[in-house]
Amino acid sequence: MNFIKKLFLKKVKKDDDGIQKGVKKNVEHLPVDEVFVRNFVKKGGYFFYPENLNYLEIELRKILKFLNLSSFGVIEPEYKQLLTKLNIPFTAEWQKVNNLLGGCEHLIANEGAILTTEKNSRSWRNQELPKHRIIIALASQIVSHKTEALIKINNNYQKPPANIQTMSIFAKPADGLSVGTWYKTFLFLIEN
Repeated sequence: MNFIKKLFLKKVKKDDDGIQKGVKKNVEHLPVDEVFVRNFVKKGGYFFYPENLNYLEIELRKILKFLNLSSFGVIEPEYKQLLTKLNIPFTAEWQKVNNLLGGCEHLIANEGAILTTEKNSRSWRNQELPKHRIIIALASQIVSHKTEALIKINNNYQKPPANIQTMSIFAKPADGLSVGTWYKTFLFLIEN
């Protein structure tokens, strides 16, 4: 995707004295995927854009090593199948490994947040889940606002799922004064 290149390029403009100043692009005119990635990374999230399953496997193994883990904790059956296919160790007893790999319902661009439901976390609240979260999402799951996400959930399910919640703090604040729960979050965004 072209938006990855744009994320890290900064336009430079000279003022009247010839001094270069950074020009921030108007976020309103950016594609929704660029807005999401900017906001997610700004909040401390780790973003990956795997080109194929081989890259995904390599990066997941690096995360295991980085977090000093022996396996991933998994709730959702489709991710158990994926990790089996990639030959990456996992367990259903995520409480013992203090991490959770799974999916999400939507990625909310204007907040850089991840919206989950009972499908992703059963009845556990975010505060009860591990601090290390590894999320695998599709590019089509990005929406511009939380309202749009809730409308899509309402339209996609006969009975809307319970336990709808968002994760939006992805790094421990330096001052330790943050209100809310933070998560070290690794997000893999995959093309549909």
